[in-house]
This record gives sequence, C-alpha cells and structure tokens, in this order.
Amino acid sequence: MQTAFMINGVSIKRPHPFKIERYKLSDLERIANGNTVGDFINRKRTFIFTYEAIASNELNVILDIIWETDSMSYTLTYVESNVTKTATVYPGMIPSELHHTGSIWIWKDVEFSLIER
Repeated sequence: MQTAFMINGVSIKRPHPFKIERYKLSDLERIANGNTVGDFINRKRTFIFTYEAIASNELNVILDIIWETDSMSYTLTYVESNVTKTATVYPGMIPSELHHTGSIWIWKDVEFSLIER
C-alpha cells in the first residue's frame, strides 16, 4: 500500500498535522464610494506539512525532490476524505532545527508549504 502523500510520485512521510488553506484569487479593488469591485480569477490551495520530529533520511527524501533539483513545480498527490487528489505546486521556505541523538540525526519543528501554482 502506498503512502497517502507523494511528491512527483515519490512517497514521503505522513505529516502531522497536514493542513490545507483554501482561498480565492481575485482582482478586487476599492472604488471611490468604498465598495469593492472585481472579478474572480481562480481557487487555490496551500498545503502545510508539519513534522514535530523527522529522521534525517526521511527529510532528505523530501529535500531531494523539492530543494536539490532545479525544477520549480511538482505534483503533489494526497488523500482527502478518502479521495486521492493532485495539485501542481511550488515550495515555500523549509525551516528546520537539527538535533543529534547518539548516532541519529533528527530534524525538529519542520514545517513547510507547497503552494498551488
């Protein structure tokens, strides 16, 4: 069985929590009387991946796809309400904090976003 999360067809560790921000793009602007006018452009999502702790080798799988390549967009596959969905995304910042425990390297408080293109 494949994981519920894949980037470019590569399985990644399940984030906890996994959040989706949904928003509408528009070109709204205020006019002289204070009302807003404009048009709906598109619906977009931001996918937020959080790992309280993730082993170095597990984070490297993610970084090899979205950081170590020159590509600027990726295919995210995930399951939402028992339905497999995909989105074309690009990465935001990837902050993390490295900890060394014996011979194991652990990254803590890793959170990054994949933003729908």
